[in-house]
Amino acid sequence: MIRKSYLAAFLVSMGVVALATPVVLAFARKYMLYDLPDADRKIHTLAVPRLGGIAIAMGILAPIIGLGFYGNDFSEQLKADSGRLVAFLGGALAILALGLVDDLRGVGAWGKLGVQSLVGLLLWESDLRVTSVSLFDQSIQLGLWSLPLTLLWVTGFINAMNLIDGLDGLAAGVAFFASVSLFSIAMFDGNGFLALMAATTAGAALGFLVFNFSPALIFMGDSGSMLFGYVFAVAGLWSATKRASLMALALPLISLGVPLFDTAFAFVRRAVAGKSPFHSDRKHIHHQLVAGGMSQRQAVLAIYLICCLLMVGAIAMRALDDVRVAVWLVGLTLVMIVTLRHFSRRPDSQGPHNAQIESVHRDEGETVDGDPNRLP
Repeated sequence: MIRKSYLAAFLVSMGVVALATPVVLAFARKYMLYDLPDADRKIHTLAVPRLGGIAIAMGILAPIIGLGFYGNDFSEQLKADSGRLVAFLGGALAILALGLVDDLRGVGAWGKLGVQSLVGLLLWESDLRVTSVSLFDQSIQLGLWSLPLTLLWVTGFINAMNLIDGLDGLAAGVAFFASVSLFSIAMFDGNGFLALMAATTAGAALGFLVFNFSPALIFMGDSGSMLFGYVFAVAGLWSATKRASLMALALPLISLGVPLFDTAFAFVRRAVAGKSPFHSDRKHIHHQLVAGGMSQRQAVLAIYLICCLLMVGAIAMRALDDVRVAVWLVGLTLVMIVTLRHFSRRPDSQGPHNAQIESVHRDEGETVDGDPNRLP
């Protein structure tokens, strides 16, 4: 029965997103809610409808809320942990609202960080926190460090997914691979809620990818990317409360290795340059790959490959119950990312305005020519 619940959650989530996205797309077009081109930090050359995060949220939350009204053994397990479940849902709605306001009107970096921190505090108060870590059969109590580390965890995951959302289909694909990884790990651990979140997130990501893969008809916006990050942050915290080991914390980090590494690298890069860590630029790994001559699809597929390897590695690490796998995996990932970044700096590259970019964001067969700011 429980395994059927996971499959049902995946299919319901994917179906809800597939049905809701065209409705959101029509709404965005009707009210002219577009993501406009920005040469400083965006690649797309046409205005593209946004707010796909609404459909994603519906897909992720519908199966979880639905189980609250459906009586079976699995729903009873969720109700037994109702405090954390309510905190998760409340935080998800807050992050969704924050993302929608940012998509429609704009929110400053510190404003977003403040709301994200408040959501992290809500989770911490609801006992979704890291209080100890087991390392070499020794339990390390975090004490007062529990709160700041939990806030760092939550804000880090949310912003990592937000920053990786720079090419058609990239964030949704990364979310899908990470979800499959976390679902497999949850099945090893017998962690029902983590498996449920992973199944609904995978379904939502796959359902949205149909409309978001290059050339994208709609963007997920900050509402979608931040919600994905929030779900992964909660998944990691929930897993850590069930199995307080270094591996429980390492596995979500590995599953989302690409966006987390890219975000950390971006913050270091900006700090070295004397800029704010929140200063937007076009130097993320996906930007560099396109600037180096790859098409959007090629860059996205290259990053998919890394995510797939991380997914397999994280599952193998849990199956073998060996942290040393993580060391090799992190090393391999760093080598691959550095290699890709080196490729993006080839002397024969034609730069960020390479002809590879000219076909981005065609809307219903419309080619990119004429006024680049013309609304589709």
